[in-house]
Amino acid sequence: MAFSSPRKFPRQKPVLRVAQAIEPTKIYPCPCCHQGQLRLITLTEALGCSRCQHIFAITPDQLHIEQLAVSYPYRKIWFWNGYQWVLKRENTPQGSALLGLTLSLGVVLVVGFIGAMLFPNQTQLLSWFIILCLLLTLLMVTAILLLQRP
Repeated sequence: MAFSSPRKFPRQKPVLRVAQAIEPTKIYPCPCCHQGQLRLITLTEALGCSRCQHIFAITPDQLHIEQLAVSYPYRKIWFWNGYQWVLKRENTPQGSALLGLTLSLGVVLVVGFIGAMLFPNQTQLLSWFIILCLLLTLLMVTAILLLQRP
């Protein structure tokens, strides 16, 4: 038995990347649990979820909310586009620095491997060079990760 009409799926609203001003007196859905409601906490300038108990602060420009959490080292920031909360993603220079360190480490290991294959009697010197480069790279990555903590 064939169907006479094609099945139609409901259209989803497009995610707009335009931030709208957040009004503290309005009630918004929670961006974390998606089930609770964000309401203004009395005598504060923060919003609290009725279900998951997360607390959010409104930024001074009134366009973003920031999750206040002690256990999470990176802050999550959302903006309201009129329909839903959109997580604000920032281009961080730390990510490109880690990519550069990883690529440089890969180049050092490839050069060391090729050198060990071409000059087998000099492998002890090359192995010490590779170990030194690995330790320096580990030290630089550790320093970058410690410096980016809030």
